[in-house]
Amino acid sequence: MKKITLITLITSILLLISNSIEAKALAFPELPTTETSKQWTVEVSNPDNDDPDLAQAKRGVYHTYSLNVKNVGKDVHDVKVQLFRNEPNSNTKYGLLPTMESPQLNQKGGHPLHVSNFGLSEEATDLNIVITWKAQDEEREYQETFTFHQK
Repeated sequence: MKKITLITLITSILLLISNSIEAKALAFPELPTTETSKQWTVEVSNPDNDDPDLAQAKRGVYHTYSLNVKNVGKDVHDVKVQLFRNEPNSNTKYGLLPTMESPQLNQKGGHPLHVSNFGLSEEATDLNIVITWKAQDEEREYQETFTFHQK
């Protein structure tokens, strides 16, 4: 009888301890997460999962996210969007997607650029979204970088 009571007690304690242990992985603290400037709104959100051909997150390797970029400022032209991630113990940033040239971002309030799904290494702590453009009637390029921190 004492053995059964002892086994039951130990099993109960182990169950309580195992339920309170949480697996922590790098990820954005809360999605969607948005940054806004005078010219752009950039939102990182959950990936679109309605297409089975899109990349799926791999536990311990990378997470997947979606991206929305919208022009909230003046009309511009030659808009380019690039995504980079950092690598621990390196000054080098790694590109995540090819440079996206997006005519729909030229007009204020136009359709946003939407990236359904992109992968971000769990080792990366920063996601940098670099937007370059030219103002109307100018050839000078402008650039803004939006940094999102993965925890």
